[in-house]
Amino acid sequence: MPSAAPVLSLVPDAGASLARVDLGAPVWRGPTRTLLDDLGPIPDARVLVVEDVLGGGVDLEPKAYDLVHARFQLARHGRAAAQLAALRALVAPGGILLVEEPDLRSWTYEPYAPATTHLIGRLAQAFSAGGGNLDAGRRLPALLRDAGLSPRVRTTAIGLEAGHPYLRAPLHLAEAAETRLADVLGHDGLERLRLEATTELLKPERRGTTFTLVQAWAVVD
Repeated sequence: MPSAAPVLSLVPDAGASLARVDLGAPVWRGPTRTLLDDLGPIPDARVLVVEDVLGGGVDLEPKAYDLVHARFQLARHGRAAAQLAALRALVAPGGILLVEEPDLRSWTYEPYAPATTHLIGRLAQAFSAGGGNLDAGRRLPALLRDAGLSPRVRTTAIGLEAGHPYLRAPLHLAEAAETRLADVLGHDGLERLRLEATTELLKPERRGTTFTLVQAWAVVD
């Protein structure tokens, strides 16, 4: 996509549960850039980068964008059918809807880190309780097919060497979701789990694999 293409980022609805949780990181810039390059340039493309199409009170022109790119919105907010319908309505005929969501099955550590693995599971529960779905990538192709689209799919999981900053991603997510995690674990239980996970992740030999980034895209008629 041409770098000069106009890009609009919408601000998440401040009242949306877990809306501001940051699943993104520089580690994902490469896979996204590669996919956009593979899709090829669209002359004078109008590009919409969506942070929250259902929140924020922003009115957008329907069928106006050549590329609508939404990342981790189903994970944060759920409401898959409604969100995908709203996103699709923004794409111009012949344009592309690109959705990126996580699949947790590959999110692992070596040597095995039981407290961190447990924290990841509790995070998934917290997202679910808040209406989101931290495993939204697992069903993303089926969801797009249910929306009447014919998606193509690419998946990427990244190996993290010892010392990589993204190894600590569960701790950052736990900080953002602290209130809801405390409702489940209690404040003392949450603090114990975070301390145990922190201790595990500080071990110099700790390596890991990210969650799988599921990228699904389709041409909108």
